Amino acid sequence: MLVLPIVMTDWSDDTLRPLDELARIAFPEGSGVTADTLKRRARKGQLRVYRPGKAFLSTLVDVWEMIEKSGTGPPRSVTSSPGLSATQLSHAALEHAREALRRREEQRIEDEWEAKYEARKAARAKARPPRTKR
Repeated sequence: MLVLPIVMTDWSDDTLRPLDELARIAFPEGSGVTADTLKRRARKGQLRVYRPGKAFLSTLVDVWEMIEKSGTGPPRSVTSSPGLSATQLSHAALEHAREALRRREEQRIEDEWEAKYEARKAARAKARPPRTKR
């Protein structure tokens, strides 16, 4: 049985924070959501960010709005959000676990392909005689 850690998150917090901090607070470890993920969402217009200089800052309120608009459901750490039943939280956790498995499988396939490619490349290089300058 998979036991999911539950982290209480205050989604009404409107303190400006760097994206890496928001990723750690709002999404569980191993979810694959990083500051770069949030930055991509911001560039697509899915997450409201504030840019004092080169920094990307946002709030948990903005992250929650992004999650709601995405239609993928809340992250596993959502327990203090109003209106979510235990069934909805379980469904969100299940969807999150499925997504993590899908990403892991895609990475395994990509790694396997890369290893085969490197092996073929090495075999071709070994089979070819070295070039000599004329």
